[in-house]
Amino acid sequence: MIIINKKMPVPFTLVLSLLLSACASTQSSAVKAVKDIPLSPAFTATSAISGIESLDSGSESDPGSESDSGSNKHVVDKWWRDFSDPQLNGLIDQALANNYSLQASLARIKQSQSRWDQAGSSKTPNVQLTAQQSRQWQDGLQQDGTTKDQWQLGLSASYELDFWGRIDSLDEQALQQLNASRAAKNIQTNTVVSQVALAWYGSLQESQQLLLLGQQQARIKNALEVIRGRYLRGKVNASDMWQQEQLLESINSDIIGSETALAIYKQQLALWIGTVSVDQVSAKTMPEPYQIPRFTDPIAQVTSEALHQRPDVKQAYAQILAAQAGLHVAQSNRYPRFTLSASYVSAVDTPSDILNNWMTNLIAGLAVPLIDGDNLQAEVRRNQAVVEEAVANYQQVMLTAMQEIEQGLINETQQFLLSKSLELQLQLANKTQQYLTQRYSNGAGDFLSLLTNQQQTLQLERQVLAADYQQLKYRIQLLTSLSHGRFSIDKVIEGGDEDE
Repeated sequence: MIIINKKMPVPFTLVLSLLLSACASTQSSAVKAVKDIPLSPAFTATSAISGIESLDSGSESDPGSESDSGSNKHVVDKWWRDFSDPQLNGLIDQALANNYSLQASLARIKQSQSRWDQAGSSKTPNVQLTAQQSRQWQDGLQQDGTTKDQWQLGLSASYELDFWGRIDSLDEQALQQLNASRAAKNIQTNTVVSQVALAWYGSLQESQQLLLLGQQQARIKNALEVIRGRYLRGKVNASDMWQQEQLLESINSDIIGSETALAIYKQQLALWIGTVSVDQVSAKTMPEPYQIPRFTDPIAQVTSEALHQRPDVKQAYAQILAAQAGLHVAQSNRYPRFTLSASYVSAVDTPSDILNNWMTNLIAGLAVPLIDGDNLQAEVRRNQAVVEEAVANYQQVMLTAMQEIEQGLINETQQFLLSKSLELQLQLANKTQQYLTQRYSNGAGDFLSLLTNQQQTLQLERQVLAADYQQLKYRIQLLTSLSHGRFSIDKVIEGGDEDE
């Protein structure tokens, strides 16, 4: 610490100029640029996704900002409301309010918010008011002991001159860590919303499956009664009746499987909406079976903006900016640190004189790292590696996001084709069954062909129903992969870029 006073033999400006010239090493070269990633035909933009041109700051147009785009309405809106399902809307609202994993994510955001507030506090002077009273006892061998009281009142202030931007970089690092926490919360929100939707429609699909199995069971029972009557009249063999009974029992086993799946979906739904009782979910929200949403056309293309809206991309980008700020802090720690401090203190023997005796101190401090065993330089190298890791992670996240969206588009398109094929097969199977049933009733057809057709028809009916749910499942997964995830109803953010 260098104290400035009239007895200082060397001019401060000379010392400062020498130190600055000695520490005038340039900062590290710019962070390795993110390579442009070419877009596939699944995205409507014709150019590649631009790399990060500058990591020094994040503008609102950067991938890390929280701006909304007018394109891709399903990217920024609450996509599940397009299903026009009030039951689903209520369940998701309940999950957003009660899900414990979301509450934990929001608590982590509050922690990051506090750390950002702490980092920014160094931008303002630190002022303290001190007051104390002391008593000193002194015993003498040849005289009586004495007692002395002292009263002290003071005001002190200190401030660091941020020539190298160290404090600003600490503030920026904390802000980007906050943005990363926000993105992590949005990722969790997407997970909660999609899982609630999948569990809800999975339970509805199983309810429809049970309804279909009940109808199939009734049809097979009627057919069994006809075959049993023909057997009693000696027109068919016992094996025909046994095979029909076996087919009926196979439906019973399928009913058991669907009831099990329905119970599991209800449990999953209770988990995601934060409800302990499964019966509470089924009693309040499970309506009579109705048709799950169906779509006329698949989503064929999306804009490249959908990539930048994804919370995992925003999180990776914020981590790059935080790492860059951390590197700047490590570089700044190698340079001299300048501080200004002042104190205004009164120390007296009696309280009545405390306002009459004041002493003022003004101190300019300079701390210069000289020998540290290469500790600070090693810290710079470590932070450089952290930046490189963050850049590589960002590129990998972008590629993974593109692959996930493209896979969702492929699943959408192919599932539409599969559903149409299954519906056509079911139509042909129904026609065949009518023809074979008529022939068998007239005694002209064999039972094995009829039984085989019955089994195929029953299976196709279930496949068509399962294909409808699979189509909806793929749509939910695709919309989730395009979603920004900013659906939380608990707004804990008071600053920064978050746009709830």
